[in-house]
Amino acid sequence: MRRTLSTLAIIAATGVALAGCASDEPAAEGGDTGDAALDELVSAAQEEGSLIFYLTPPEDTARELADAFAEKYGVEAEFVRMTGGELAARYSAEVEAGAPAADLVMPSYDAFVDQGLDEGWLIGMDEADIPGYEDYPADGVLADGAVPVVQFAPSGLSWNTDALGDLPVPDSFDDLADPAYKDKLLLTDPSSSQAYIQFWSMVADAYGMETVEAIADNAVRLYNSVVPMTEALAAGEGAVTGPNVGQVVAGAAASGAPVEFAVPDVTNGPEIVMSISADAQSPNAARLFAHFVLSEEGQDILNAAPGNISAYSFDEMPAEYVRVDRDAALENEQAILDAFGL
Repeated sequence: MRRTLSTLAIIAATGVALAGCASDEPAAEGGDTGDAALDELVSAAQEEGSLIFYLTPPEDTARELADAFAEKYGVEAEFVRMTGGELAARYSAEVEAGAPAADLVMPSYDAFVDQGLDEGWLIGMDEADIPGYEDYPADGVLADGAVPVVQFAPSGLSWNTDALGDLPVPDSFDDLADPAYKDKLLLTDPSSSQAYIQFWSMVADAYGMETVEAIADNAVRLYNSVVPMTEALAAGEGAVTGPNVGQVVAGAAASGAPVEFAVPDVTNGPEIVMSISADAQSPNAARLFAHFVLSEEGQDILNAAPGNISAYSFDEMPAEYVRVDRDAALENEQAILDAFGL
């Protein structure tokens, strides 16, 4: 069952619009926000002074988000960036040891989140008294309101223009099954995150499991996340990757790597969600940070990089974007792992 924050641990702050987090708010130390309830939350968060959050998006984004929050409210936000599997394992181990370190988590939406809500480790955002949460776009709300999607990252194809040579640029994920890409393909390890199981389940549903097997057979090696995979692509250790995310490829290109990125018509992608720890050491700071992340200002920061899409801009999603049924994807998990020889 879900747990809610103790009324002794938080200050009630309901009915405040997310727009109150817009950039025209006075800085926390320089005056009030224009809303008494939000002012109380800000004061309570400042008394706690800091929070810790775990997340899967890239470190640069986390740092920018934390810095903007600290500048706005005078509350420090420390973070640890991990892959989805690492985050779930670390947080679960800390909970079992009775010492969860993270006040808030931002992982891909997978079974870890549902387990956390069911076991009472995590709090449904609809039960956490987040100011203005009721105004968050409906396309960005899952699990009957308990889970907000704070970042959509549609999966795409990326390639090294130098290493590709005379090979064709792939247009869709099933192109990666072409024998021409044998030993030219870098892939993410599907065992490292349920988000990848969902991706390959989508590919299997769209093109057949035999296509997944042929793609896996073309791979040079597997990586536990898109970051080291893209570094290897930039170094010319392969010619093509998939799935990848635009933010990471854009970072490599900005550093001078000959890499490009495109999102096919048929795709899905990690949906980064957010939840507060039931036993948060800084519950008010966590609630204020959640309020900030859900605001348009916070969303602009979190989704500024190429390829990322905010719930406020859901109409920009690929026309054939597939929101995979996670339970159905898990039914394909063993077949996918077998296809990769895992």
